[in-house]
Amino acid sequence: MIGIRTSLPLPSLMEIISQLFVYFLVEDFTNYWIHRFLHCKWGYEKIHKVHHEYTSPIGYAAPYAHWAEVLILGIPSFLGPAMVPGHMITFWLWIALRQIEAIETHSG
Repeated sequence: MIGIRTSLPLPSLMEIISQLFVYFLVEDFTNYWIHRFLHCKWGYEKIHKVHHEYTSPIGYAAPYAHWAEVLILGIPSFLGPAMVPGHMITFWLWIALRQIEAIETHSG
């Protein structure tokens, strides 16, 4: 529905790299502002506090969150591919890299 291709030809390496670059920029910008909102008084008390129950930096803390936070912070991950649709292979690679980044970020 958003234009992600699944057919041949496969994307070139340059196409994959340029799309991933855009995806990381869009995700980083929007995730920063949404995460910042979740640290305001209301957002922290009602939603984000669950994520901070882990007191030491550990990779398992990346996906541990309130259900609303999972939905809210999922938006930035899909916004880039919605804005610049690519091939399904690029999308799978993006999701894998995004999860690795989230785990690495929470690993201290």
